[in-house]
Amino acid sequence: MAKEAVLGTGKATRSGEVSFRKYRHSDLLSCARISADAWPETASVSVMEDKVRTMKIYVEFYYYSGTWLDVACIDDQVVGLLFGRIDMDRGLLGRLGSHLGHCKVYLKLLFGRYWRVSDRMKLVRFALSDDRNIMEHSPEADGEVMLFVVDGRFQGRGVGRALMDRFLREARRADSKRITVSTNDVGCNWGFYEKYGFKLQSSFRDSLTSFVRKEEIKNLIFSINL
Repeated sequence: MAKEAVLGTGKATRSGEVSFRKYRHSDLLSCARISADAWPETASVSVMEDKVRTMKIYVEFYYYSGTWLDVACIDDQVVGLLFGRIDMDRGLLGRLGSHLGHCKVYLKLLFGRYWRVSDRMKLVRFALSDDRNIMEHSPEADGEVMLFVVDGRFQGRGVGRALMDRFLREARRADSKRITVSTNDVGCNWGFYEKYGFKLQSSFRDSLTSFVRKEEIKNLIFSINL
């Protein structure tokens, strides 16, 4: 896990100011809740509690993958998060822990802890297929933005740019050369990445999101050179 940066290390801030800190397990519900409306997979879920339950799988999955787990807070309320991976910070034990964590998440999915759908095996199969496609279509890189969300009520205030700035600054410190991000063409603010300087590298069918939404969705791979 990346060390906490200088900003947001517990120093007092004025009301309404943005502070930053490392993700805590107690943040799971807050992070899942602000992600629920932003994520296209939850569009077909009508009950908010079910949307939040669905989003927990993504927060937990990328928690186990990440080396950089950053949350933005205003008045102690989580308003944004960026989970990223910097390969130089991970090592063998980190990779092993990531794989074990992913197995745990998939087992919880199969046993109905997240999605309340009958064909959960198909969800797992599509998720694994998308993971393989992401690896095959991504350019060579030594880091990745994995989960990046800003609460819709606080967008336009520079929270997203600050989260991205912090992650890429840490990646440069670790001598990373290229960072990738996988998103899709519906529901996600992929235009943000283009404005920030990421370049579109490839696209392919997003099997999981297409299955959930019952429409054809493309996965988009972007990258930025540091």
